[in-house]
Amino acid sequence: MSRRLVAIAQLQAMLVGSALVAVLAKLALRDVSPFRFVWLQVGIGGLLLSAYTFGLRGRRIPAGLGPRAWALLACIGLLNFSVVRFALLLSLERLPVNTHTFLMSFVGLATMGISVAVMKERPSRVQLLGALLAVLGVRVFFVELPPPDERVGVAWLAVGVLGLATTNNLARKLPLLTGGRLSNDVFSTLALWIGGAPLLLAGLSIDGWPEGLRARSWAIIAASGLVGIAIGLTLFNHVLRTLRSYEASILSSSGLVFTALFAMPILGEYLGPRQAAGIALLLLGMALAQVRPAPDQAVRSRAR
Repeated sequence: MSRRLVAIAQLQAMLVGSALVAVLAKLALRDVSPFRFVWLQVGIGGLLLSAYTFGLRGRRIPAGLGPRAWALLACIGLLNFSVVRFALLLSLERLPVNTHTFLMSFVGLATMGISVAVMKERPSRVQLLGALLAVLGVRVFFVELPPPDERVGVAWLAVGVLGLATTNNLARKLPLLTGGRLSNDVFSTLALWIGGAPLLLAGLSIDGWPEGLRARSWAIIAASGLVGIAIGLTLFNHVLRTLRSYEASILSSSGLVFTALFAMPILGEYLGPRQAAGIALLLLGMALAQVRPAPDQAVRSRAR
């Protein structure tokens, strides 16, 4: 099996776990505020990831990373943990989980746009066609405009999507800048320390030590920290060493299917025919977005 197929398989396995955690998070948000959920999730994920990276694996922070590398780490950490996760949970609180996951799929399109502008990675015509089909899927998915409360959720989601698209591109640029000297687990842990520390301090000062949380909420927050941060972050950074940032993000759209399957028995949220058709268009666009240009075509494109 090629390295690219292995990366795709790893990403798919992570998406199954992430979809289940996202559906369960919707249950937890009935009892826990988004802010408390985020800082507890980051705290638990940070402890697990630090124990794995520096305890179990015995990693060390490489010397001489340079100010540009540390600046990129700071941007990734602060965006991902102090902005993106909070914005996405605020939107999840206001949107049905299927709608939330559907719109989250457009991280891939936002990543593609930033990648073209910043990373100079030009998508092929087939990949652009896939992006257009994904946009068409939105028109099919929404029969009418969401109600006002859900529109607020969409606005928060837009903040999260743009922030996440930016971190995806920065996460691909950092290994190129450091020459691969920064391992995936050390990279993820350092970004978490930088971005998570302000969030943890704010959580403890505002909320204090959490008391009275139900055991179910603790279990969901812990699972979210394990799957969404300790495992998910490291694995996604690993995948980005093989896949382009927008390819990995658009491939993540297949999480829609898993989310819909989990949401039916757990939350009682079912898809209508138009929603299913919109998701089908999105998945077709996702598949087309994986078609890379032929090597000679890519060379000609760069030469223009």
